Amino acid sequence: MQGIDARHKRYVPVTTFTNEEGQVRPTSILWFDGKKYSTLVIDEVKDVRRMSSRRVGGDGICYTIRVGKNITRLYFEDPKWFVEAKEPWNDCAADGC
Repeated sequence: MQGIDARHKRYVPVTTFTNEEGQVRPTSILWFDGKKYSTLVIDEVKDVRRMSSRRVGGDGICYTIRVGKNITRLYFEDPKWFVEAKEPWNDCAADGC
């Protein structure tokens, strides 16, 4: 599904930490740019709330996170995680077709 601002829902692998009270915090995202994988370390979780993504659709727990200088939203839509990606990735990006 593509939303406004040419964004789309992109499911991503996420590493999390769960404390003894059951609170879940994402700690890193495995990102694929079409050529290689990179681990993006989440420096800070600024906010956590139930929220819908108006840009790409979907509903779940929204984590407002900081990765370096960038602040973005990461959604937990049980059992998967997604971001509102700006550029769609396709199979041709990897091999240049």
